[in-house]
Amino acid sequence: MQLVILGFPGSGKTSLFRCLTGKEEPPGASRKPAPGILAWNGVYFQVVDTPPILSESSSGKLMALARNADALILTIDSTMDVYLQLDSLLKLLDDNRITVEKPKAIVEIEKRATGGVTIIGDLINATTQDVISLLREYNIYHAIVRIQGKATLDDIEDAIFGSYAYKPAVVMLTKVDLLDGNTLKSMAEKLMESTSLPVHLFTSTQCSSLRVEEIASYIFKELDLIKVYTRNPKTGEVEKRPIVIKRGAKVIDVARKIHSDLYKNFKYARIWSPRLVFSPQKVGRDFQLEDGDIIEIVA
Repeated sequence: MQLVILGFPGSGKTSLFRCLTGKEEPPGASRKPAPGILAWNGVYFQVVDTPPILSESSSGKLMALARNADALILTIDSTMDVYLQLDSLLKLLDDNRITVEKPKAIVEIEKRATGGVTIIGDLINATTQDVISLLREYNIYHAIVRIQGKATLDDIEDAIFGSYAYKPAVVMLTKVDLLDGNTLKSMAEKLMESTSLPVHLFTSTQCSSLRVEEIASYIFKELDLIKVYTRNPKTGEVEKRPIVIKRGAKVIDVARKIHSDLYKNFKYARIWSPRLVFSPQKVGRDFQLEDGDIIEIVA
């Protein structure tokens, strides 16, 4: 998983990167993206420190990085206008069709040569014919419309021009050691009221106080991921490093992720979990996994 740090010049991006990864950057490194590793509960995040955002016109490559990331960390300098910084960052992301607000629906439109219009998913206050009519206005006569969640006609129209990319994000208020306690408290409270994003306080002189657990667990939850642990059938040892998969994944998905041979030759699996009446339980390929499950695959 990749976390990209974004911010304006002097916003504390590199200091935060150093605290998260323990990696020192050489002089001049901030002029290009720099990767590092953040370890959390056996899960490894790639953290990318980026060059500062100088202007909207020069931010194309940074926005491409943001769009391809799994989540974002937005650094805000507490000694400057925090609301202007946050609004500017969010506007820049929005202008590049990146949203940090979780959408009610995700719509993908796959154009094709024949077959008419097929809709997979749920609509709100609209019918299939409404969607067909809308698509025809844009000269789209054959397409598969895939909907996650429940979509309105506005959601469909937005998707015609290119879907928004949703990226979970956290706001990092930096240089807080330069403010007095009352000023910081008032600023943090008002900032939290102005955004639905979680706000964390950071000072480079106290890396240990950085709530990495909260940041990582929030992003993990927003990405709708779970951790499962594999058990060696021969030794009975459980791997300490988990496999990270989407919530709702099945046993066969883990087999595929581990190795193609396990996927092709899958026979059955055993699951250890407190949620089961008894453990281990022998299950088939379509058994749905939950966070913390231990899985042993037999092929």
